[in-house]
Amino acid sequence: MHGLKNYNLIVEPWRGNPGPNRPSGRPGYRWRVTWKLQGEFYAEGFEDSHAAARAAAEAFLTKQGIEIMSLSRPALRPPLPPAAPVRQFSQRS
Repeated sequence: MHGLKNYNLIVEPWRGNPGPNRPSGRPGYRWRVTWKLQGEFYAEGFEDSHAAARAAAEAFLTKQGIEIMSLSRPALRPPLPPAAPVRQFSQRS
């Protein structure tokens, strides 16, 4: 499925570390990903910073075999054709 985005990634501020009983903890960022790959799945986690949460979510998706499409990453481009040979000119005196 190259070229098609088959996942969603959300990072949001969170007041405390989420858990089964919602314990109050330090504030941070919750990440949640959903993806389709022979079925629909989701996962979530918690990090101290937005950047760490995004990195953790992207790493998780990559581990699942999902290709990340992000504006913050340079797009893969096809290789450029070989450059034309440089012609050297001599200076006449």
